[in-house]
Amino acid sequence: MKFNPSEKGQALILITFAIVGLVGFTALAIDGARAFDDKRHAQNAADTAALAGALAYQRGENITNTAQARATSNGYDDNGTTNDVTITVTNTASGVCPANAPGKEVVVDIVTTIDTTFGRVLGRNTLTSAVTATTRSCGSYTGAPFNGNAIVSLAPSGTGFDAHGTPDFLITGGGIYVNSSSSSAATCGGAAAVSAPGVTAVGGTSMGGCYTGPTPSTGVPQLTYADYAGLFPRQPACNGTAYQSGGKWYPQTGADGSQVSFSGSKDFAPGLYCVTNSPGPFHGTISGNDVTFYVMSSTFSMKFNGGGNMTASAPTSGEYKGVLMYLAPQVSGSTLLNTQALDMRGNGSGNIVGTIIAPSADVTMFGNSGTGAYNSQVIAYQVDSGGNANITIAYQPNNNYQVTAPSTLTLLK
Repeated sequence: MKFNPSEKGQALILITFAIVGLVGFTALAIDGARAFDDKRHAQNAADTAALAGALAYQRGENITNTAQARATSNGYDDNGTTNDVTITVTNTASGVCPANAPGKEVVVDIVTTIDTTFGRVLGRNTLTSAVTATTRSCGSYTGAPFNGNAIVSLAPSGTGFDAHGTPDFLITGGGIYVNSSSSSAATCGGAAAVSAPGVTAVGGTSMGGCYTGPTPSTGVPQLTYADYAGLFPRQPACNGTAYQSGGKWYPQTGADGSQVSFSGSKDFAPGLYCVTNSPGPFHGTISGNDVTFYVMSSTFSMKFNGGGNMTASAPTSGEYKGVLMYLAPQVSGSTLLNTQALDMRGNGSGNIVGTIIAPSADVTMFGNSGTGAYNSQVIAYQVDSGGNANITIAYQPNNNYQVTAPSTLTLLK
């Protein structure tokens, strides 16, 4: 048998390459698995450390020390050799936490380095991985919703606050907040004027020379429905029926809201009433002390005409303390809808006291043409002006709705 001398040693070369390939696959399988397991363990450690730091904020403890202690207990002691732990604490942006409560965001970054076993054959002595975790801790809050602004427009686009015609808005006790991102989110024009402690808008303002107050603050973060949904009161069951006695209307004893219609003039005894109809043009007078009117219709429309007006005050205690009118928000998915309309008109000399919560309504404000004023916070989809008389809003938070937002803790990523 004849052999070709050039074939000598080829098997050894092939075997050498095969060994290198096998070592490579072994390195990938063993060292890769170790790196994956280490990264997974580091991510769990970062998550728990960030949560521990957020919880420390709510307990009034040192955030950084608590987060590092938790990371250390999981094997990441920030020794600068096998692991580096970085903890960053920042204040939450305005409007992020419910009711604009103060809060902190805690970010934990962990970088780990492990020695390889078979990877050294391929010139890779170490493997490095990096993970991060972020938590948000919002403190509890009791106080006026929407940062205590007297007028709140929640429309995400278009003109949210529109002062036009001849009446002036004379606002004290709280400013104007407009959630619209449009360039003319808040406007005033014609013979109208606006005097307020401040104007805050997501978009721009077109107030011209008709606004008196500090320079408007624009470009603030826009709120989504999820951001403020928890600020509204509970919607009652409306399982009772109101009754009339001696010229006054009374709630049914023990009911969670007593149904009644707005038709003609009505004087109400203290209690929670559920308005069943949509009266449209309304010529009657609505009066009562310590009352809350919850509107049941998703397409509610009420426009005071002629001598129609309201003189009423919200409860001073109980679940609906400070709530005068409550039109339940209409929502599709996570989008706030605009399906309702409400005109507010005083009777000239009497005050309207209490918060008007109408997040899905266009609310038109009319002046009292007298000494009366609105001691109200107006929360609406859109707010504008009507009539000729000046609109005086003397907002006093203690006489209006106060929201209690519990502390929250969220793992963001």
